[in-house]
Parts: sequence; structure tokens; C-alpha cells
Amino acid sequence: MGKVIISGEGGQGVRLISHTLAILLANLGYEVSLLYDYDSAVRGAMSVAYLTFDKKPIANPVVQQADILLKLSDKAEGLRAEKTVCQTGLCTDEEIPFGKLGVEKFGREIFGNMIALGRLMALVGIEVSEEELAKVLPFKYREENINAVHFGYYLKEEDLERGAKSRKRREFDFASEQHYQGIKNVVEVCAEELWSGGREKVDVKHEGNHVHVELEGVAEYHGCK
Repeated sequence: MGKVIISGEGGQGVRLISHTLAILLANLGYEVSLLYDYDSAVRGAMSVAYLTFDKKPIANPVVQQADILLKLSDKAEGLRAEKTVCQTGLCTDEEIPFGKLGVEKFGREIFGNMIALGRLMALVGIEVSEEELAKVLPFKYREENINAVHFGYYLKEEDLERGAKSRKRREFDFASEQHYQGIKNVVEVCAEELWSGGREKVDVKHEGNHVHVELEGVAEYHGCK
């Protein structure tokens, strides 16, 4: 049984993404359950979709923990999943700048939700033809939506931004020894603060005019600049 949660707010396409994915799965022969939880406001309010699918009849459609959580905003709390894919800055697993990519690749931020759908389809592991996809997408901007879904499905590694669950490596280059020494001291202080604060492994390595900071289990610098 597969379980997916899509979390966002009104106007971000939570219903469109979840409904499209549900139809695609049903067309592939799956039993599908789709439940919604949302505030009464149209835009800006919490909106969550709980999608369950299986080849067998679904006895209990309630999702306590999902296989995949697609998180487009932080309005909803307490959602749990084995893997989280989110708008940049909202999680510590796989971050993707959906809105930014929508603008850069297709001219409008709104196409970011179709990129998100494509990424979700890839993670769920379903493949459909362009004709099958066209049947379930809105008629308006259909061609752009199809292209955005394809882009999201085949996202390249450089378009993904890894968070705390991945090992981070940040490299700083400095033009002068004075600049290098100043930043070197700041980095060492930050590492010490993170280590004393109970963070996981923090390594600082110096190679010539380079400082390599490797953080494990740390999503950000937590105030260290």
C-alpha cells in the first residue's frame, strides 16, 4: 500500500496535484482513496491531501504516516513521512525551489505545482504517456503543464537542494589571507557552538586558502554567519 501526503495552502495547487495523481493511479488499475483537510478560507489557509493507493481494496484510508510527504508550505503541523520533498527552506530532506523553477523554465511561478507533481510521480514510480497525462490536466495551459510535469519527473541532481539528512559540504574561497583568517575564525566559532549545542559531527578543514566545513545532521548554521 502506498501513502502520500500533499501539504500546502489555498492557491498552491494541493487539490490539483492530489486529484491528478489519484486519477492517474486509478487509470493504472489501483484502488485509490483521497481525503482532504482544509480551512474554510480560499487562499492562504491550510490545505492537506491524504492519498492512499493499493492493488487490493483499501480497508483503512486514514494516513498516520506517509511514504512520501510533499510539503509546499508550513501551515500544517504534525505530518509524518519516511521521505519529505519540500519547497526550499521547509524541510531537511529534499528541497526543491518549485516556484523559482516555474518562473525560470516556464515563465510563471504557478507552474511550480506541476513540477512538484512530476517529482511526486517519479518518487511514486508511475509512468504514463503524454496522451494519458493530457486527459487529466486542465485544458488551460495544458501544453505548459505537460512540459512542467515532464521537467519535474526528470529533475536533474543540480536542481535538488539537500538538507540536513544529507551530508553537506560547503567550500569558501578567499582572495586574501586577511579575509581568509577572519572567516576562518568565524567558521571555527560556529563549529564550536554547533558542537557544544549537541549537534552531530562538525568538521572544519583548512587547505591553503580554502575552508571546508562539513556538517552532519545540521540543516543550517543556526545563527552562525
